[in-house]
Amino acid sequence: MEPGERLYLLVTLHGVWPEVWREFEIDGGLSVRQLHMALQVIMGWREMHLHELREGIPPGLQVTQKQLRWGAPSPDDPDLLDETEWTITGALEEFALEYEYDFGDGWLHIVQVHPEVKPHATTPPVRIMRGENRAPWEDSGGPDGYAHKREALADPNHPERRAVKRWLAETVGPWAPTDPTAFDAPSIQAELNLLFNPRGSGIEQGDLSGLVKVKELRPAGDVDEASPIVMFASNLPPAIRSELRQHLYRTAVLTPIEIDEETAARIIRPFAWLIEAVGADGLDLTTAGWLPPSVVLDGMTRLGWLDGWVGKGNREDLTPPIANLREVAQRMGIVRVQKGRLLLGAPAKKALGDSRALLRLVARGLYRGLQDAEVDAAVLHLLAIADGTPASERWQAVAFGMRMVGWEHPSGEFTATDMRMATAETDRLLSILFDRRVRAEQASEDLKLFAREALR
Repeated sequence: MEPGERLYLLVTLHGVWPEVWREFEIDGGLSVRQLHMALQVIMGWREMHLHELREGIPPGLQVTQKQLRWGAPSPDDPDLLDETEWTITGALEEFALEYEYDFGDGWLHIVQVHPEVKPHATTPPVRIMRGENRAPWEDSGGPDGYAHKREALADPNHPERRAVKRWLAETVGPWAPTDPTAFDAPSIQAELNLLFNPRGSGIEQGDLSGLVKVKELRPAGDVDEASPIVMFASNLPPAIRSELRQHLYRTAVLTPIEIDEETAARIIRPFAWLIEAVGADGLDLTTAGWLPPSVVLDGMTRLGWLDGWVGKGNREDLTPPIANLREVAQRMGIVRVQKGRLLLGAPAKKALGDSRALLRLVARGLYRGLQDAEVDAAVLHLLAIADGTPASERWQAVAFGMRMVGWEHPSGEFTATDMRMATAETDRLLSILFDRRVRAEQASEDLKLFAREALR
């Protein structure tokens, strides 16, 4: 092989069923360290453990000298060659390579030049070509542990099934596919481009999230540097951030959407009523600081909240639906109190009569006044809604994301109650917008649309 020539490589994971393999092209002039980085991406590992590459020994060939070994330099292992100083071509000069990841689980990969395929002349530095099946779940206990966990999940009557499902939620999380047959070449290639060809990836330079496209490629309504999901993703560890990005690609959660006026009006109806009731000139409050009884009754009636209500529904202090609506609107800056009057904020004035503008205002204002942990929990909660996670499992998705971004619980483990508390203000807003008396199917679809808008 010539130094720096392109190589067409085949990597197979030893001892795992169904068989996990990839074919990919790579610039042979890249370092062995960069080969390791590429293997992490194309196999779907998280780079959480030690690794080593070794000179492979063909079957039947007697070993007459030490295998060459590459890894991160260590004073405790003088025989280990510096992986940054060797090229891939140099390491593959004679035989295949063995790549071991996670010495505890012992995931052994065989990397070899494909004998029958020639690489393309001009392609990205690393290009995924073909493959089958996802790599085992990180920390699943090696080939035997992985097989055991898969067996437990496949059998509804297996005594360890519930424990394994809980382990999956806590360890694997909601963004990495758990289906052993999963293989998503386009998403893998997007990650390889970010890693090896950032200028040609189409992503804005300096964007840590890897989600913000350069302006000339960014469609209207796409995420930008200020989007909540972008700011959240930027704080994740790189490998977990990659899993989130690939999840967002698969679920199309961030595909730009255009909510029509009718749908926006249906979603935002309670806030539209409030800003119309306050009006451009403001509204006098009672001497006790409450909304006038006639206004409260009008809201309860027009919004359909009076049906089945016990009481007159005309006193804000005794009518939580209206009180909650005003409190949330004040937190978001949509309305404010000044000298005994309720006034509209400047953005709310501009949104009078424009349902789509008001929807954007509420979606962006959702995070206002929240603590940092509540903001992260809100993003995760909205993501779990937008991607279709069942309601009963959303708290686990939030808990996983909170751990990944660095939040810790004094007891060491988040509970469903903890996550309900963290998302309480978000749920308070959602309960105002999506009243249970609205037709369930319509409310569910509208809820997903709102969640997608709020992630931007």
